[in-house]
Amino acid sequence: MGSEFFFYKFLNLQYWYCVIYSLFGGRCTDTGSLSAGIDASVSAGKTKVGFWDWLFGSQAGTDSASMISHTGFLGSLFDAFTALSTLFGGAFSFLWSLYSAIAYTISGLLLALIAFSLFALFYQRMKERSRYGTLSLNDTVIHPLQDRWHQLLDGAMSHEPARWRAGILEADGMLGELLGRLGYTGSTTNQKMRDIPENAFMTLPFAWEAHRIKNLISTPTSNFILTQREAFRALKLYEQVFQEFDFI
Repeated sequence: MGSEFFFYKFLNLQYWYCVIYSLFGGRCTDTGSLSAGIDASVSAGKTKVGFWDWLFGSQAGTDSASMISHTGFLGSLFDAFTALSTLFGGAFSFLWSLYSAIAYTISGLLLALIAFSLFALFYQRMKERSRYGTLSLNDTVIHPLQDRWHQLLDGAMSHEPARWRAGILEADGMLGELLGRLGYTGSTTNQKMRDIPENAFMTLPFAWEAHRIKNLISTPTSNFILTQREAFRALKLYEQVFQEFDFI
């Protein structure tokens, strides 16, 4: 009989529903001894607190001595969180205010620096436009001897030995013009170069080397053979002297 009763309860869904419902504070008349056992577990003088009352809190559950209301588990967590927020809220608020003040100050300084840089750039562009904006692209200054010198170089690149020799002689004459502008006196380039002190200018050795080649090709008794490569090298020596004084 006992086993049949246990099997009947095991298959009775209403019985198990009452059992589960009783666990959450409800009462079911069909639970029998189980309900009585749950009621007996409640201590004398205290109201039984169900699961949902424990979780969310209830104002009905109080003891007879102190009338302390049940706030529930979640309510206790909320109270603890509120207490921590009150404790650290003041310090966090102060730190946030300090950070905001510093951030706004730095941002303001950076914005002022950017504005000043833009103004300085705009002012510089206006000065450059007022100074160079009226210049024409065709106003480039060309040295008057530049075309003349390029013709001598073209002659040194030709296959005519007469043009090589003529180019060196003319370049030596240009060297005499330059030395005259520098204050050296004499009727010929050779005489002007004799008055030049040692280390008078940086390209003086080049001038002497080029002038030596000119003397070799202009002396009738010289057996010096002028090649195209040597003629071009002599003109390049003259060119370095001319470029030092911006002569060409």
